[in-house]
Amino acid sequence: MDILQLDELTDDMMNLRNDDFYNFLEVALNKDLCELFRVQGIRDMSSLSSITIDQITQVFTFNIMELNNLKKSLGFVSTDGNFHLRLGYRNLLERLILLVKSKKSSFVKNFELSNKHKENQINEKLLEMWKQTSSSSNKACIPILFPWINNIFQNLEKTKNRYRYDDHIQEFALLIFIFGGRNCYEFLRLNLPAALPHISNLELIIRSQELRMIEYLTSSITCIDYDVQSNSFIGFSPPLVNGIPESNFFRTENFNELKKCGLGS
Repeated sequence: MDILQLDELTDDMMNLRNDDFYNFLEVALNKDLCELFRVQGIRDMSSLSSITIDQITQVFTFNIMELNNLKKSLGFVSTDGNFHLRLGYRNLLERLILLVKSKKSSFVKNFELSNKHKENQINEKLLEMWKQTSSSSNKACIPILFPWINNIFQNLEKTKNRYRYDDHIQEFALLIFIFGGRNCYEFLRLNLPAALPHISNLELIIRSQELRMIEYLTSSITCIDYDVQSNSFIGFSPPLVNGIPESNFFRTENFNELKKCGLGS
């Protein structure tokens, strides 16, 4: 393999490291240059994109007896003590480094093009969604996804302490918190930046509105039972205290007392 005749490094070549990397250097360059890479501890191809020839040969500026033979093979030492790499070897190294940098640049360009393509796809989908939802006169029929994404983009343009959430997003967040629980909500909030309000804000909403669910307002509760051991009614949804349902809230033996809670019929 002649490195000077090589137009481009393959992806496999860019991933070479350790023994595979050194074997490639022996074939593409020569054994002495390969040994120089070993001495300098350069173990993989991709690292060459940030290395210069002077850095590779810098070790020869020091009087190291173990490297005298390698130094004589690769270059010359002038009377002022400076090391000069043979021109042919310099050309080989320059070509190798140029190929690595070119391949790295190609990786970055392809990555940017891929991201740009994904952004265009997202923009097209959002535009399509907007056309579908904007034609609806009933806001209740608009899926939560579109205003949610719109709210996220608005927040990302602000600092965290200035994030704002409209009423629909707050209601949606509250449902996630109630049905998923604190841990589930916090997991989603931390992994979806600017998407959901902080738990403390939800707790303020819960306390200010005294939210609770009643048996006859949801089909998820099929029956109400009385538990003798705990002396309480089971099946109702108790009020939340710091986001947690209060235990044994409906403890009574008297139906009239139960009616005072606004739950009797």
